[in-house]
Amino acid sequence: MEQQAGAARELRFELNRVYDRWSDIHEPFGGSKQSGISPSRKALAVFLFTGDTGEQYGYKDHFDRSGVFHYTGEGQLGDMTMTKGNLAIARHAQDGRALHVFRALGKGKGQEYVGEFAYVSHTYQPSRDREGHPRQSIVFHLVPVRTVDDNAATPPGVADIDRKPPESLHEARERALAAITPQQGVGGLDALRSIYERSHAVRDYVLMRAAGSCECCKEPAPFARPDGTPYLEVHHTTRLSDGGLDHPAHVAGVCPSCHREVHYGADGWLKNRDLQLRIQAMEDHSGSRARGLAGPA
Repeated sequence: MEQQAGAARELRFELNRVYDRWSDIHEPFGGSKQSGISPSRKALAVFLFTGDTGEQYGYKDHFDRSGVFHYTGEGQLGDMTMTKGNLAIARHAQDGRALHVFRALGKGKGQEYVGEFAYVSHTYQPSRDREGHPRQSIVFHLVPVRTVDDNAATPPGVADIDRKPPESLHEARERALAAITPQQGVGGLDALRSIYERSHAVRDYVLMRAAGSCECCKEPAPFARPDGTPYLEVHHTTRLSDGGLDHPAHVAGVCPSCHREVHYGADGWLKNRDLQLRIQAMEDHSGSRARGLAGPA
Protein backbone atom coordinates (compact mmCIF):
# COMPACT_ATOMS: atom_id res chain seq x y z
CA MET A 1 0.00 0.00 0.00
CA GLU A 2 2.75 2.49 0.88
CA GLN A 3 4.53 1.89 -2.44
CA GLN A 4 1.26 2.48 -4.27
CA ALA A 5 0.45 5.56 -2.19
CA GLY A 6 3.89 7.00 -2.92
CA ALA A 7 3.51 6.40 -6.63
CA ALA A 8 -0.03 7.80 -6.61
CA ARG A 9 1.15 11.22 -5.45
CA GLU A 10 3.13 11.51 -8.70
CA LEU A 11 0.39 10.04 -10.92
CA ARG A 12 -0.60 13.30 -12.58
CA PHE A 13 -1.46 13.57 -16.26
CA GLU A 14 -2.53 16.73 -18.09
CA LEU A 15 -5.58 16.62 -20.34
CA ASN A 16 -4.63 16.58 -24.07
CA ARG A 17 -0.91 16.37 -23.32
CA VAL A 18 1.10 13.79 -25.30
CA TYR A 19 3.11 11.20 -23.33
CA ASP A 20 5.63 8.54 -24.27
CA ARG A 21 4.09 5.22 -23.36
CA TRP A 22 7.28 3.66 -22.03
CA SER A 23 9.18 6.46 -20.31
CA ASP A 24 6.18 8.45 -19.01
CA ILE A 25 3.74 5.66 -18.15
CA HIS A 26 5.12 2.12 -17.89
CA GLU A 27 8.64 2.82 -16.62
CA PRO A 28 7.47 4.81 -13.57
CA PHE A 29 4.15 2.98 -12.97
CA GLY A 30 4.52 -0.50 -14.46
CA GLY A 31 1.94 -2.39 -16.49
CA SER A 32 2.13 -4.16 -19.84
CA LYS A 33 3.45 -2.13 -22.77
CA GLN A 34 1.71 -4.35 -25.32
CA SER A 35 -1.81 -4.59 -23.89
CA GLY A 36 -4.60 -2.14 -24.58
CA ILE A 37 -5.69 -2.57 -20.97
CA SER A 38 -2.74 -2.25 -18.59
CA PRO A 39 -3.26 -2.41 -14.80
CA SER A 40 -0.43 -0.66 -12.97
CA ARG A 41 1.78 -2.62 -10.61
CA LYS A 42 2.96 0.44 -8.71
CA ALA A 43 -0.07 2.73 -8.49
CA LEU A 44 -3.81 2.39 -7.98
CA ALA A 45 -4.58 2.78 -11.67
CA VAL A 46 -5.54 0.96 -14.86
CA PHE A 47 -4.21 2.46 -18.09
CA LEU A 48 -6.44 2.13 -21.15
CA PHE A 49 -5.09 2.74 -24.65
CA THR A 50 -7.30 3.42 -27.63
CA GLY A 51 -6.66 4.00 -31.33
CA ASP A 52 -7.84 3.08 -34.81
CA THR A 53 -6.67 -0.55 -34.89
CA GLY A 54 -10.06 -1.96 -33.90
CA GLU A 55 -11.80 -0.69 -37.01
CA GLN A 56 -10.58 -3.67 -39.01
CA TYR A 57 -12.61 -5.92 -36.68
CA GLY A 58 -15.82 -3.91 -37.00
CA TYR A 59 -15.65 -1.75 -33.88
CA LYS A 60 -14.34 1.65 -32.95
CA ASP A 61 -13.93 3.30 -29.54
CA HIS A 62 -15.90 6.54 -29.48
CA PHE A 63 -17.82 9.12 -27.46
CA ASP A 64 -21.59 9.12 -27.90
CA ARG A 65 -23.78 12.22 -27.94
CA SER A 66 -24.06 12.26 -24.16
CA GLY A 67 -20.29 12.21 -23.67
CA VAL A 68 -20.12 8.56 -22.65
CA PHE A 69 -17.01 6.77 -23.94
CA HIS A 70 -17.57 3.36 -25.54
CA TYR A 71 -14.39 1.33 -25.10
CA THR A 72 -13.92 -2.16 -26.55
CA GLY A 73 -12.35 -4.77 -24.29
CA GLU A 74 -9.42 -7.09 -24.94
CA GLY A 75 -9.28 -10.52 -26.57
CA GLN A 76 -8.29 -11.24 -30.18
CA LEU A 77 -9.77 -14.70 -30.74
CA GLY A 78 -13.25 -15.99 -29.91
CA ASP A 79 -15.76 -14.33 -27.62
CA MET A 80 -14.37 -11.78 -25.19
CA THR A 81 -14.67 -12.82 -21.55
CA MET A 82 -14.91 -10.84 -18.32
CA THR A 83 -11.40 -11.80 -17.19
CA LYS A 84 -7.95 -10.20 -16.87
CA GLY A 85 -7.92 -6.65 -18.23
CA ASN A 86 -11.65 -6.62 -18.92
CA LEU A 87 -12.34 -7.56 -15.31
CA ALA A 88 -9.88 -4.90 -14.14
CA ILE A 89 -12.08 -2.27 -15.82
CA ALA A 90 -15.34 -3.64 -14.44
CA ARG A 91 -13.89 -3.95 -10.92
CA HIS A 92 -11.86 -0.75 -10.80
CA ALA A 93 -14.19 0.78 -8.18
CA GLN A 94 -13.94 -2.26 -5.89
CA ASP A 95 -10.16 -2.32 -6.32
CA GLY A 96 -9.76 1.42 -5.78
CA ARG A 97 -8.08 1.88 -9.16
CA ALA A 98 -8.50 4.97 -11.34
CA LEU A 99 -9.07 4.48 -15.08
CA HIS A 100 -6.75 6.65 -17.19
CA VAL A 101 -7.41 6.71 -20.95
CA PHE A 102 -4.80 7.52 -23.61
CA ARG A 103 -5.25 7.80 -27.39
CA ALA A 104 -2.46 6.57 -29.69
CA LEU A 105 -1.53 9.23 -32.23
CA GLY A 106 0.35 6.88 -34.54
CA LYS A 107 3.62 5.00 -34.55
CA GLY A 108 6.28 7.01 -32.72
CA LYS A 109 3.92 9.95 -32.09
CA GLY A 110 3.04 9.18 -28.48
CA GLN A 111 -0.15 8.88 -26.44
CA GLU A 112 -2.55 11.78 -25.91
CA TYR A 113 -4.15 11.83 -22.45
CA VAL A 114 -7.95 11.71 -22.79
CA GLY A 115 -8.74 11.81 -19.08
CA GLU A 116 -9.83 9.85 -16.03
CA PHE A 117 -13.02 7.80 -16.30
CA ALA A 118 -15.44 5.73 -14.24
CA TYR A 119 -16.97 2.45 -15.43
CA VAL A 120 -20.76 2.53 -15.65
CA SER A 121 -21.78 -0.66 -17.44
CA HIS A 122 -20.98 -2.90 -20.40
CA THR A 123 -22.71 -4.64 -23.29
CA TYR A 124 -21.90 -7.61 -25.50
CA GLN A 125 -21.92 -6.72 -29.19
CA PRO A 126 -21.39 -8.82 -32.34
CA SER A 127 -18.08 -8.36 -34.14
CA ARG A 128 -15.33 -10.45 -35.74
CA ASP A 129 -12.13 -11.69 -34.19
CA ARG A 130 -8.60 -11.49 -35.57
CA GLU A 131 -9.24 -14.42 -37.92
CA GLY A 132 -12.55 -13.01 -39.18
CA HIS A 133 -14.81 -15.34 -37.21
CA PRO A 134 -18.06 -14.00 -35.67
CA ARG A 135 -17.82 -13.39 -31.94
CA GLN A 136 -19.18 -11.32 -29.05
CA SER A 137 -17.14 -8.32 -27.96
CA ILE A 138 -17.40 -6.54 -24.62
CA VAL A 139 -17.97 -2.80 -24.96
CA PHE A 140 -17.53 -0.75 -21.77
CA HIS A 141 -19.42 2.47 -21.11
CA LEU A 142 -17.15 4.92 -19.31
CA VAL A 143 -17.96 8.41 -18.01
CA PRO A 144 -15.34 11.16 -17.52
CA VAL A 145 -15.12 11.68 -13.76
CA ARG A 146 -14.88 15.44 -14.22
CA THR A 147 -18.53 15.38 -15.37
CA VAL A 148 -19.68 13.68 -12.16
CA ASP A 149 -18.57 15.84 -9.24
CA ASP A 150 -19.86 14.26 -6.01
CA ASN A 151 -19.81 17.64 -4.28
CA ALA A 152 -21.83 19.50 -6.93
CA ALA A 153 -25.53 19.59 -7.69
CA THR A 154 -26.79 16.91 -10.05
CA PRO A 155 -27.83 18.31 -13.46
CA PRO A 156 -31.61 18.44 -14.06
CA GLY A 157 -32.94 15.51 -16.05
CA VAL A 158 -30.13 13.19 -15.04
CA ALA A 159 -30.80 12.25 -11.42
CA ASP A 160 -33.63 10.06 -10.22
CA ILE A 161 -35.79 12.71 -8.56
CA ASP A 162 -37.75 10.04 -6.70
CA ARG A 163 -34.64 8.58 -5.06
CA LYS A 164 -35.53 7.62 -1.49
CA PRO A 165 -32.89 8.31 1.19
CA PRO A 166 -31.66 5.26 3.12
CA GLU A 167 -33.25 4.76 6.53
CA SER A 168 -30.23 3.21 8.25
CA LEU A 169 -26.46 2.94 7.95
CA HIS A 170 -26.80 -0.75 7.10
CA GLU A 171 -29.24 -0.01 4.29
CA ALA A 172 -27.00 2.77 2.99
CA ARG A 173 -23.98 0.46 2.93
CA GLU A 174 -25.91 -2.30 1.15
CA ARG A 175 -27.00 0.19 -1.52
CA ALA A 176 -23.46 1.47 -1.96
CA LEU A 177 -22.00 -2.01 -2.37
CA ALA A 178 -24.77 -3.02 -4.79
CA ALA A 179 -24.11 0.13 -6.82
CA ILE A 180 -20.52 -0.81 -7.63
CA THR A 181 -21.36 -4.32 -8.86
CA PRO A 182 -20.49 -4.73 -12.57
CA GLN A 183 -23.64 -4.73 -14.68
CA GLN A 184 -24.83 -4.77 -18.26
CA GLY A 185 -26.43 -1.61 -19.60
CA VAL A 186 -26.48 0.85 -22.45
CA GLY A 187 -24.61 4.10 -22.97
CA GLY A 188 -25.91 7.60 -23.60
CA LEU A 189 -28.16 9.42 -21.17
CA ASP A 190 -29.07 6.14 -19.45
CA ALA A 191 -25.41 5.68 -18.52
CA LEU A 192 -25.19 9.23 -17.16
CA ARG A 193 -28.31 8.70 -15.05
CA SER A 194 -26.89 5.42 -13.80
CA ILE A 195 -23.50 6.82 -12.75
CA TYR A 196 -25.10 9.78 -10.95
CA GLU A 197 -27.59 7.61 -9.11
CA ARG A 198 -24.96 5.02 -8.17
CA SER A 199 -22.47 7.68 -7.08
CA HIS A 200 -25.21 9.18 -4.90
CA ALA A 201 -25.64 5.77 -3.25
CA VAL A 202 -21.96 5.76 -2.29
CA ARG A 203 -22.11 9.41 -1.24
CA ASP A 204 -25.19 8.83 0.97
CA TYR A 205 -23.46 6.01 2.79
CA VAL A 206 -20.15 7.79 3.29
CA LEU A 207 -21.77 10.92 4.71
CA MET A 208 -24.00 8.81 6.97
CA ARG A 209 -20.93 6.84 8.11
CA ALA A 210 -19.12 10.10 8.97
CA ALA A 211 -22.02 10.99 11.31
CA GLY A 212 -21.39 14.73 11.14
CA SER A 213 -17.63 14.67 11.80
CA CYS A 214 -14.70 14.86 9.39
CA GLU A 215 -13.26 11.38 8.86
CA CYS A 216 -9.82 12.97 8.52
CA CYS A 217 -9.40 15.40 11.45
CA LYS A 218 -12.36 14.02 13.48
CA GLU A 219 -13.68 17.55 14.12
CA PRO A 220 -17.42 18.29 13.76
CA ALA A 221 -18.59 19.64 10.40
CA PRO A 222 -17.91 23.41 10.26
CA PHE A 223 -21.55 24.35 9.58
CA ALA A 224 -24.94 22.98 8.61
CA ARG A 225 -26.59 22.93 5.20
CA PRO A 226 -29.93 24.74 4.70
CA ASP A 227 -31.73 21.45 5.43
CA GLY A 228 -29.92 21.15 8.77
CA THR A 229 -27.54 18.32 7.81
CA PRO A 230 -23.83 18.78 8.65
CA TYR A 231 -21.72 20.04 5.76
CA LEU A 232 -19.00 17.61 4.75
CA GLU A 233 -17.48 16.98 1.32
CA VAL A 234 -16.89 13.71 -0.49
CA HIS A 235 -13.23 12.84 -1.13
CA HIS A 236 -11.92 9.94 -3.24
CA THR A 237 -8.72 8.77 -1.56
CA THR A 238 -7.29 7.03 -4.64
CA ARG A 239 -7.92 9.82 -7.15
CA LEU A 240 -6.83 13.33 -7.99
CA SER A 241 -10.45 14.27 -8.68
CA ASP A 242 -13.66 13.77 -6.73
CA GLY A 243 -16.15 12.47 -9.25
CA GLY A 244 -17.66 9.23 -10.41
CA LEU A 245 -18.26 5.90 -8.76
CA ASP A 246 -15.89 4.38 -6.22
CA HIS A 247 -15.91 1.80 -3.42
CA PRO A 248 -16.86 3.06 0.07
CA ALA A 249 -13.45 1.89 1.28
CA HIS A 250 -11.87 4.53 -0.96
CA VAL A 251 -14.25 7.43 -0.29
CA ALA A 252 -14.34 9.65 2.81
CA GLY A 253 -16.52 12.41 4.23
CA VAL A 254 -14.20 15.30 5.07
CA CYS A 255 -14.36 18.95 6.10
CA PRO A 256 -13.49 21.61 3.49
CA SER A 257 -10.18 22.40 5.20
CA CYS A 258 -8.90 18.81 5.18
CA HIS A 259 -10.24 18.34 1.67
CA ARG A 260 -8.22 21.25 0.31
CA GLU A 261 -5.11 20.24 2.25
CA VAL A 262 -5.23 16.69 0.90
CA HIS A 263 -5.52 17.94 -2.67
CA TYR A 264 -3.23 20.96 -2.56
CA GLY A 265 -1.09 20.82 0.60
CA ALA A 266 2.65 20.18 0.46
CA ASP A 267 2.22 17.01 2.52
CA GLY A 268 -1.32 16.33 1.45
CA TRP A 269 -0.40 12.92 0.09
CA LEU A 270 0.74 11.85 3.57
CA LYS A 271 -2.54 12.97 5.09
CA ASN A 272 -4.38 11.17 2.32
CA ARG A 273 -2.40 7.98 2.92
CA ASP A 274 -3.35 8.00 6.61
CA LEU A 275 -6.97 8.58 5.63
CA GLN A 276 -6.81 5.68 3.15
CA LEU A 277 -5.64 3.30 5.85
CA ARG A 278 -8.22 4.51 8.37
CA ILE A 279 -11.18 4.21 5.98
CA GLN A 280 -10.00 0.83 4.71
CA ALA A 281 -9.80 -0.49 8.28
CA MET A 282 -13.29 0.84 9.05
CA GLU A 283 -14.77 -0.83 5.98
CA ASP A 284 -12.94 -4.09 6.64
CA HIS A 285 -14.46 -4.10 10.11
CA SER A 286 -17.92 -3.24 8.76
CA GLY A 287 -17.65 -6.07 6.27
CA SER A 288 -16.66 -8.51 9.02
CA ARG A 289 -19.59 -7.44 11.18
CA ALA A 290 -21.96 -7.85 8.22
CA ARG A 291 -20.73 -11.40 7.74
CA GLY A 292 -21.12 -12.11 11.46
CA LEU A 293 -17.37 -12.56 11.97
CA ALA A 294 -16.94 -9.79 14.51
CA GLY A 295 -18.58 -8.84 17.76
CA PRO A 296 -20.55 -5.66 18.35
CA ALA A 297 -18.74 -2.37 17.86
